[in-house]
Amino acid sequence: MEIHLVAKDQLEANGIRWVIESHFTGIQLNLWDTMESFENGVEKQQPDLVILDMDGWEDESEKFNKIRKRFGMRWIGVSSERIFQTAYRALRFRAEDVLFRPFSPTDLIKRIQQLRYQLKNENISSLNYAAGGADLFDIDYPDLFLKDRKHTNSIAMVALLTPSSETLSLVYDALQRYSFTGKNRIFVFSDFILCVQESEEADVMKEEYYTFLTRWKDFMDEPLAIVIKVATVGDSLKNIYEQTRQLTRRIFFEGYDIIIAEEQLSYREMDPFLTPLEQRQWIEMLEKRDIKTIRSWIENEFLTFQPPYPDPEIIRVRLTSVLAQIRRHMKSYNLQSAYWEAIYHEVFQQIVHKPVIYQIVKELLVFTTRLLQQDHEQLQDGPRSLVEKARELMENNYWDAQWNLAACADALRVNKSTLSRRFAAESIQSFRITLHQIRIGEAKRLLQETDLSLEEIAHLTGYSHQTYFNAKFKALEGCTPLVYRSRL
Repeated sequence: MEIHLVAKDQLEANGIRWVIESHFTGIQLNLWDTMESFENGVEKQQPDLVILDMDGWEDESEKFNKIRKRFGMRWIGVSSERIFQTAYRALRFRAEDVLFRPFSPTDLIKRIQQLRYQLKNENISSLNYAAGGADLFDIDYPDLFLKDRKHTNSIAMVALLTPSSETLSLVYDALQRYSFTGKNRIFVFSDFILCVQESEEADVMKEEYYTFLTRWKDFMDEPLAIVIKVATVGDSLKNIYEQTRQLTRRIFFEGYDIIIAEEQLSYREMDPFLTPLEQRQWIEMLEKRDIKTIRSWIENEFLTFQPPYPDPEIIRVRLTSVLAQIRRHMKSYNLQSAYWEAIYHEVFQQIVHKPVIYQIVKELLVFTTRLLQQDHEQLQDGPRSLVEKARELMENNYWDAQWNLAACADALRVNKSTLSRRFAAESIQSFRITLHQIRIGEAKRLLQETDLSLEEIAHLTGYSHQTYFNAKFKALEGCTPLVYRSRL
């Protein structure tokens, strides 16, 4: 494996060299301290991976991107600047990851291991490769990446994905045991399992994968998504594979435990940055600590997408634009303790890496709400009853499945039993029932205004398990969420 390290700090570069060479064999590592010397080196020997110190190269970032695109290089960034501009450049230039100083050597080793495994799979070649049309069992890894080889059979490519790559071995085993009607070849990648499947009877093939998904859910807790791309006659295997991989990006919007099957894929354009008007709106919402309006804005902006979807990477950039506004508010109000800094950087990592958008939105809302509740008691205009304060905290925290009576009592600095007794006496119903009413009320709104799945709505309204959510909804509304939506 050929790795090029581009860094001005020779001490750090030597440290990275030592980490890599002490943990890996078969690695050829080249060090460069200028972009010019790196460019000359790439001309002679193209690397499998580039590690780039992003600090101090702003003026040459476009030059690096041209080199990256020309040679199709993978790269990992290293930076000391945990800011929006760093994240944007990494997303724009298709970085595999960004490691922020001080980073653990384990993080670098793990990332190189993943890329090395992926390269190993991609470089497996077939000794019996034929230049003409491809029979199903004659297809191999190079056909998916390097050639414009046509297929002779009616085929489909099926990608199976889970949130954790560690579960892919279980998916592989399940596929090996499952009896499909047509022939298939299974390819293993670092982020999904790919099946090249006979599709002369496409409806039968799709039905079999629906059955496979159902059986998986019966025995496994890990979510699974299946993406099916039926090949166009005469198309190359490489092109079909690229289209299949593109389709997997829909999971960002639609989540797991679904089947995605589509003939055509297109992205709609979207501005990744907040407009000046939106920036002004965010400044006002944060200054007023208007959590309800913030929640509504974020949900309408990020949870109402319909096909054709925008590029998920554009959405991630737009989310970091929102996070930049929150960052500005933190600086203005001196909310930069070690505690809040750690949470802020964790949310940033969630935006960059979480596979599904509703999970990112949930984390962003929890962070924003807790941040704006800082010194909340000192900012109130007048005295309010304990029940009024408790209700407001419910409205602000209902989507957090871990938030409960004890958390509310801690926030109000009262004993848990005292809060429970006084709330029931003044409200004529218990704290627990009131919290469920607020959660189910929000669930009804999401059922009316969005096309989110029941599982996503359950998580966004504070229920860890959809089954429990269904039961509470029926108890309060007299029907299940599915029936309620069908009546709208």
